[in-house]
Amino acid sequence: MSTSMSRSRRTARTRYSGRITDVRGITTGHWTDTANGTGCTVILCDPPAVAGIEVRGAAPGSRDTEMLHPLAAAEWVNGIMLAGGSAFGLDAAGGAVRFLEERGRGIQFGRATIPLVPSAIIFDLSFITHKVRPTADDGYRACEAAGVEFECGSVGAGTGATVGKLRGTARSVKGGVGTASVSLPGGVIVGALMVVNAVGSIVDPATGRVVAGPRSETGPGAPGFEDSIGILMTDPPRDRGFFRPATGRGGAQSGGQIATNTVIGVIATNAKLDKKGACRLAVASQDGIALAVRPAHTSSDGDTVFALATGEAGAHPGPDSLHAAALQATVGAILNAIEAAKGLGGVPSAAEAVRGG
Repeated sequence: MSTSMSRSRRTARTRYSGRITDVRGITTGHWTDTANGTGCTVILCDPPAVAGIEVRGAAPGSRDTEMLHPLAAAEWVNGIMLAGGSAFGLDAAGGAVRFLEERGRGIQFGRATIPLVPSAIIFDLSFITHKVRPTADDGYRACEAAGVEFECGSVGAGTGATVGKLRGTARSVKGGVGTASVSLPGGVIVGALMVVNAVGSIVDPATGRVVAGPRSETGPGAPGFEDSIGILMTDPPRDRGFFRPATGRGGAQSGGQIATNTVIGVIATNAKLDKKGACRLAVASQDGIALAVRPAHTSSDGDTVFALATGEAGAHPGPDSLHAAALQATVGAILNAIEAAKGLGGVPSAAEAVRGG
């Protein structure tokens, strides 16, 4: 098994500048298994940060997210865990909880310290193998690796991520983890980290160009990428009923689709927000997903964004300025994920596909 749990140097920066750790108090770490095509990524906040969430798409996978509702009692969290492995990967959050408990970080109840670490997952079980998933120990290792410097691309929770799957996995390209940040007047920073595992195409909204999607086989511009919106309207793939309850004897019942396609991530700021404001920040980040991922929020997506607000900045730019910054940071993180990704498991990166290998 090939794994990585060290504090890696960041990959060469692209035009999508900045990183989520530009927000002071935020650190990020990965555990990566390239041999089996899976991993997990933790975003830690010390001191704790006010948190919110926005879930779109019909098939999310998550743990401890109800505490982020504005009416819930918890006001802050200690971190967020993002993982591959579908529902099995939710175990990784347990490792983060253990890591933080050992360091006395969490809510104090009598003699017990209980860390708060909500989690979300992507489906990567069909990438290389369905038998290896991130465990609690792997989540612990990601926490050990957490720092200001971290790698992007085919690492952590994005190790098994792919995009452009409407023509089947044979014509997909690699997704991954990406990051970006935006600075506002008064020292306010908004940073994003996104794990991109979308069924559709990735579009640069500044140019309208499809930068990743189902690989073209023939026609003008080949090699290149198809527009997934056009595919869904004119030549949609057959519903294969991926979500089939097992019978226990190797059979299954037919049903809808499972969450094989998802963008999950974290939007963070040093602005001072309450839980309602943090949830609104997550909404803005989902708008960024809708700009760069086409289509987003489909019936088989589990698109989930967590928001963290450290409150360190003295200035508050206003909700609409924060909304715009969150949207831009999210788009930048998604594009960075595609540009930083490397081919793995026989699936090329977008750059490799265009070059023909």
